[in-house]
Amino acid sequence: MLDGWNNFFTLTGSAGATLIGLLFIVITLNTGLSTSRTLDIARASMTPALYSFGGVMLQSMVAVVPWRSRWPGGAIFVLLGIAGLVYRIHAVFERRGLHLRAIQGSIDRIFHNAVPVISSIVLIVGGAGLIQGADIAPFAIAGSCTLLLVSGIYRAWGETLALIGTRGKP
Repeated sequence: MLDGWNNFFTLTGSAGATLIGLLFIVITLNTGLSTSRTLDIARASMTPALYSFGGVMLQSMVAVVPWRSRWPGGAIFVLLGIAGLVYRIHAVFERRGLHLRAIQGSIDRIFHNAVPVISSIVLIVGGAGLIQGADIAPFAIAGSCTLLLVSGIYRAWGETLALIGTRGKP
């Protein structure tokens, strides 16, 4: 059912993997910053960005496997969606108490909180649709990957700017 989507998932999986590497570079370049602030930023937003990029990579890997039936891939997508939903809701509550500069406006809250939660819900629907043989399933799974990728990029950019803004501050 995902046969015609190999190029899309290869591209998004590669993008996710590349962006994971860039996150490590950003954190490494900012090791001279205030430890407590850097750690707060990393835990609150860089880690969820890492999970977003990792989620894109993992979803793409599952999508390109030549499954003999729709069931295994669909079940994995549903499980990934449930795990992502639990993690992302937890991350929203964790970030609330930190008052991060990168999450100030409503657009920031949408990309940091709502988009990843919606992505997980869409993935659950896509996985269930894949099991059922619904025509919409590949679009839902691809949509989930795209939402995670866009959200992760937005987060990583905002947090990179926040890390740069903390240079020289205790």
